[in-house]
Amino acid sequence: MEVLVEIVVRTLQALSLVVIADALLSWVQGPDKMPRKMFRALTEPMYAPIHRIINPRMTGGIDFSPLLMIVLLNFLANVLSQAMA
Repeated sequence: MEVLVEIVVRTLQALSLVVIADALLSWVQGPDKMPRKMFRALTEPMYAPIHRIINPRMTGGIDFSPLLMIVLLNFLANVLSQAMA
């Protein structure tokens, strides 16, 4: 069971890095160029529920979904890690 939890925690941490990479690349690269296109394909489905609640048009064009996703992923990883400790 501990090995499975460790795999899930590492996967959540990897997803956090993907979200960070996508957010950083969004400042310098268009959404249709590689590697942003690849990261966007992974992150857009994760952002969709957040966009339904907090649309970037409602916040002056600032997209808070990457920040919220990182917080959520890290929270889940910490909860799982502490549950197994």
